[in-house]
Amino acid sequence: MRIITIIHDDFEFVVDCNNIENVFNNAKKKQIDIFSSTYYKVSEGIIKIYNFNENQLDSNFLEKTHPLFFENKDYSVGIKFHNKELINTPFLQSKIKEIEEKFFYREDLGFLSGNLNYGNELGKTNLKIVYIKNGIRKSIDFNFEVFPTKLDYKNDYEKIITDIENEFSYLVLDFLKKTYSSFKTGDSPNTDLIWWQVFGGIYKELIKSSKFILNRPHSSIINEVRYLRAEKIQKWNNILEEEYKRYEKFPNKLYRLNLKTLNTNTTENQFFKFAVFQTLKRFIKVKAHIKSLFSKSLSNSFINELNSIEKDLHMISSNPFFRSIDSYRGLKQESLVLQKATGYSSVYKSWIMLNSGLKFLDGIQQIELKNIAELYQIWCFLEMKNVLQSLLGKSNPDEIDLAEKIQVDDFVFKIDRGIKSKISFKNSNGDLIDLYHDYSFDTDSGLVKSYTVKQRPDIVLQITKNDLKENYILTYLFDAKYRLQSDENENAPELPPDDAINQMHRYRDAIYFNSKNKPQKEIIGAYILFPGSGNLESVKKLDYIKSINTVNIGAFPLRPNDEINKILLKNHLRNLLQLDTESILNEVSTQKDSIYESFNPFVLIGFVPDLKHYACIEREEDPFYFTGIAKPKRFGFGELKYFAPYLKGNGIKEYFEILDYSLVNRNELFKTEDELYKNEVGERLKIKLGKKYVLQNNKFLKISDGNIGHTPYRYTKLTNLKNINGDKIKIV
Repeated sequence: MRIITIIHDDFEFVVDCNNIENVFNNAKKKQIDIFSSTYYKVSEGIIKIYNFNENQLDSNFLEKTHPLFFENKDYSVGIKFHNKELINTPFLQSKIKEIEEKFFYREDLGFLSGNLNYGNELGKTNLKIVYIKNGIRKSIDFNFEVFPTKLDYKNDYEKIITDIENEFSYLVLDFLKKTYSSFKTGDSPNTDLIWWQVFGGIYKELIKSSKFILNRPHSSIINEVRYLRAEKIQKWNNILEEEYKRYEKFPNKLYRLNLKTLNTNTTENQFFKFAVFQTLKRFIKVKAHIKSLFSKSLSNSFINELNSIEKDLHMISSNPFFRSIDSYRGLKQESLVLQKATGYSSVYKSWIMLNSGLKFLDGIQQIELKNIAELYQIWCFLEMKNVLQSLLGKSNPDEIDLAEKIQVDDFVFKIDRGIKSKISFKNSNGDLIDLYHDYSFDTDSGLVKSYTVKQRPDIVLQITKNDLKENYILTYLFDAKYRLQSDENENAPELPPDDAINQMHRYRDAIYFNSKNKPQKEIIGAYILFPGSGNLESVKKLDYIKSINTVNIGAFPLRPNDEINKILLKNHLRNLLQLDTESILNEVSTQKDSIYESFNPFVLIGFVPDLKHYACIEREEDPFYFTGIAKPKRFGFGELKYFAPYLKGNGIKEYFEILDYSLVNRNELFKTEDELYKNEVGERLKIKLGKKYVLQNNKFLKISDGNIGHTPYRYTKLTNLKNINGDKIKIV
């Protein structure tokens, strides 16, 4: 369907798009005042745009009107020249090679055509039609904006950028994008990327003003004393004439003259020289950096433009005028010449803009940003941080590695991945909460790994609990997806895509804790974050929300300025922080024959008759416990993880991890003959002990039921050692 036409003396420009009504209606649900939200401008010609009310093209629209260009939408562009014989080498100019190569000119038809899709790039953009007619190069600019369909462009999109900017300056910036946003000059730090993008908008005026100054440089009048012979004096006054009469017989007499001359070696010209030379120096540096990193993506027309700019700057800096100008030493006072004089004021303004930072939006600087999918992922990570921070009652994280790890990579700012990019909180109950960005579960031999291929969720939340096993880590995964089912089918509901939900299942199936016995499931829950909307009560009834309570896989709608639906994510995180480990893991579903690491394992309590026997347990190296002839009947089953020695007459004050066990002959327990009971024989169970955990206050505690002396082995659960009530340990 035809949505835009531009009538020009030399050509007719048309844009076609299928199903534009459905896309527009989806966007209309999100945009405030969509019918007066954007503009279309062409440097030459008359524009007609599609009118949805009248179902036809219309040229009688207000300056502010409705959008027709949207994210991830295909557009066909055609340019039909009226008199093809007069037109040479027409093309659609862009600095991006990919765009130029999508357009093809049929010389026999006088028709230039191609396809455009702006993907996830939002903001302002332009199409530049370039051709030669009668030997004269012509360039026509068509300016418009690309709108989102899943967000409110003027509120949600701006909030995403503002929120990221408030946390980490310039993380939103990018290079070689199809669109741009408007920024003001600010006082934040300046970078090569910012300098370059600002330079792209002002270099024509800078070069023009520099040439104007060289033709008409500013000069100042200075007083100069000179001594000349009479024949060299061109302008006489009465005093000189009287003096000459007295000394006319002395031809070598020198006469003193007070002259006023024009001098161009002014502070303003010293600044001008400094600005030109420094601009050329930085241009050469940044241009070389860009060409080394993006040479495969740059169009030939853009490379030619860069070479032309460098040639102009070299020509200006090589002008003989600068030979008589001293080095710039700064301004001692305000200069009206730099502020108001033609040429100088433009150079001065350009210099300030080039060496300043940015303030977000509503300015004149054309700055390219990351695409909305990347921005949404970063925003979700920061929003998760803010929600956790609020739930924990913190004003700031307790530890943050992210800020120092934001780095310039390939000319743009990026956040480090995984363990290098972590935000941590300490809960009042002793739990540790870690939030990771773009964490990778590799196939190496780490404690947590993927046994097949690398898995890289966008956000990993790890909660280290201490209410049962010390440092017990609960892992939750989040993927930020700037996608909806309606992206593929305009008539589909605004639900998370099926493949994104399936990815969450794959994460949980692929990532394991690398136990010495068998791999154990690591991931407790996995969730999608997506820009969904809708009535809260209606959203609660959707499958992707209900599934969280049943299988701990699902999705949460998360978008800027939607505090109501964010409650779902906030309440879920609150439960994860508040519930004890056993309550959380009791609700976890596992696959057949697959288990999570035991969260409340059994503890063997073993009788120790004396301190000499206890010394085997307290050894610094290779501690162990050995039984008597009687052995524990329930030893060796999968949920037995710990051992607690019960010292005769005292009780229990500590417990140990069980590393291994074996049956050995009694006389093989010790290597020397003077060791404990060396002459006893018979098979014994030897339990190799690992990490030691001391009970509260390091006091001996009794068991709650029975006398362990008559029954040398009893059992309890880890939770009974972690949560002791009184001075007795409950046995099971």
